[in-house]
Amino acid sequence: MEFTFFCCFVSILTIYTTGVSSVTLVPSENPVVAGRNVTISVNPGMTISAGTWLFGSNMIVFWFPDMLVHGDNYKNRISFNSTSAQLTLWSVQVNDSGLYVLQGANPNIRTEVSLSVQEPVSNVSLIESKTNLVEFNDSVSFTCLALGSPLVFSWINGSALVNASTAGANVQLSNNGSVLTINNITRYDRGPFTCVVKNDISNGSIQSALLNISYGPSNLTMNILPEKVGYISGSNITLSCSASSSPPAVFQWSYNGVLLNRTGQILQFVNASQNMTGNYTCTAHNTVTLRYTAVPRNIQIIDPVSAAKVVRVGKVPIYNMSFTLRCEITGPVDSVYWMKDGILVYSDSHISFSNQNKTITFSQLTLSDNGNYQCLAGNIVSNITSKVYRLAVNYGPWNVTISGPTIAQNGSSITLNCSASSQPPSNYSWYYNGSKIASGALFQTGILSFNSSGEYTCTAHNNVTGNNGSATRNVSVIVGISSIVVTPSMSVPLAHKRLQLFCNVTGDYSSISWIKNNQTFSPFPTANLSADNTTVNFWSLHVFDDGSYQCVATNIVGKHASQPYKLTANYGPEDLKITSMNDIVLTCKANSQPPSVYHWIFNKDIAAGEGPTITVPLMTPVGSNYTCVAKNPLTNFTLSETYTILGEPHLLDFCSSTSTFLLKLSIVISRFLCWQGLNY
Repeated sequence: MEFTFFCCFVSILTIYTTGVSSVTLVPSENPVVAGRNVTISVNPGMTISAGTWLFGSNMIVFWFPDMLVHGDNYKNRISFNSTSAQLTLWSVQVNDSGLYVLQGANPNIRTEVSLSVQEPVSNVSLIESKTNLVEFNDSVSFTCLALGSPLVFSWINGSALVNASTAGANVQLSNNGSVLTINNITRYDRGPFTCVVKNDISNGSIQSALLNISYGPSNLTMNILPEKVGYISGSNITLSCSASSSPPAVFQWSYNGVLLNRTGQILQFVNASQNMTGNYTCTAHNTVTLRYTAVPRNIQIIDPVSAAKVVRVGKVPIYNMSFTLRCEITGPVDSVYWMKDGILVYSDSHISFSNQNKTITFSQLTLSDNGNYQCLAGNIVSNITSKVYRLAVNYGPWNVTISGPTIAQNGSSITLNCSASSQPPSNYSWYYNGSKIASGALFQTGILSFNSSGEYTCTAHNNVTGNNGSATRNVSVIVGISSIVVTPSMSVPLAHKRLQLFCNVTGDYSSISWIKNNQTFSPFPTANLSADNTTVNFWSLHVFDDGSYQCVATNIVGKHASQPYKLTANYGPEDLKITSMNDIVLTCKANSQPPSVYHWIFNKDIAAGEGPTITVPLMTPVGSNYTCVAKNPLTNFTLSETYTILGEPHLLDFCSSTSTFLLKLSIVISRFLCWQGLNY
């Protein structure tokens, strides 16, 4: 009777399949460790008055109001809340994995969730088909075993992941990834190989031992120390052979195809001779792989070149003449090269070589041929460079010139300098109006007079080329400027007064200019220049006019500047002020140039002291007057100011200690008593 009712109910639920689309099933955990309990809740929570839970096509439970029916396989395995439709499965196993479906009739819903029940990974082990292998010959398989469900296998070679994308023709994964096979194994497959087994709830791993892979010999190289194209007789030479090989290779040496009674990686020559030149071969053999490889090297041992020297052939080098150099060599030579200033020289229409490049000839020397010449002689094992031969092409004199003034002042002297382009340097002679007067490049006249005007000629002679050259300079002696002085219109310049500076020139001049503080003087509103620039007019002298003034007179010879005149605008005293420090110390100060001198007068007729500062006696009565008189010692102007002793109205503010307070108080009392005595 119960079974019939269930079939009808399932039919009813099958009709209403639209359900509530926003309802989901939420397991308490997913995946679930085998043996644990798991609860599947409805989200959002709601009351379902009639419905059924299915696992695949199998019924777990269905319910109507006041009725609950369990499936045959789920009695005593579940708990069910008919109000919230929450389902709890007890001690789930792997075969409980699958799709769980909730169908509700009131309300009309259908929702599902896939549950995965997994067993933890355990007992991970690794089986290797073999461990001793030969590169390119053998293959190896690794089989990974483990307990748990489900299982996912992955492999790591050293630190590199091995998977379907990285596996190649010689690397294969099989049996759901649990078997790794490497065909035609190489030395880089030595491992260790790690098998990693995982599922969603746990993982495990195991690492293989390193494989013993025999390989080689390969990458056979022969090094020679020292490394050279050829070797000088008497050299010590070391040949060393190396190869990649496991086990290590055995090395055998041969010379010109004949085996030598020499094994090992090193072959040494001590004090090698030329008859040891030939072809040396190193052969490497692996006793396990049974493979061979060989590398040959040719060694040449030759006697060296011992000396080279550059010598001149024929006459000395002279501009526009032919010239020859020869390289004298001692020892066997394969090649000769020439260098100029460290750069190789090649033949052209101007330079030719002969006698197997041992001789270099210049058809016509030019100045560009000047330089340091060397010859390089060498063979395959040695070369030698001669010492420098300095080629200096002799020429000239050319471009004879005289430098110096063409106009001089009467009573002065001048220096003339003669120069010429010449190798070696020329000898110089001086002539005045055709008569020889001196020798040497520099000629300094005596004191010139008007009769000293005329032609001065320099003759240059080259002792090697035998050539001469000359130049002439006309010198005119004129009346010049003998003195230039700046004088003021008053001996003591006073501020706010008119002042003139006069430029007094003795001699002929064409123009006059003025300089202030080593810069061109430009007049400003309080000053101007006379029409002939001989006078600077200051209409009202100011302090900013102070400075160093010079006048500059120019004539055909050049510029002549006066000695600097230092202008200082004297003023004052002005702005006289007396300051007091509590009626004890009086200080007098005024603006003045030069600084004023000060003296003090007490009560109009008693001299009280000299200098800017005076100390008032303690018993000075209140109301006494101190007058400061300031005097400018240069202008004799005076200015005075009077200060009256008034007492100490702010004594307590001034005091900084008890002793100071008492001293101030005694001064006030004394002055008060004196004042009272005067009144009575």
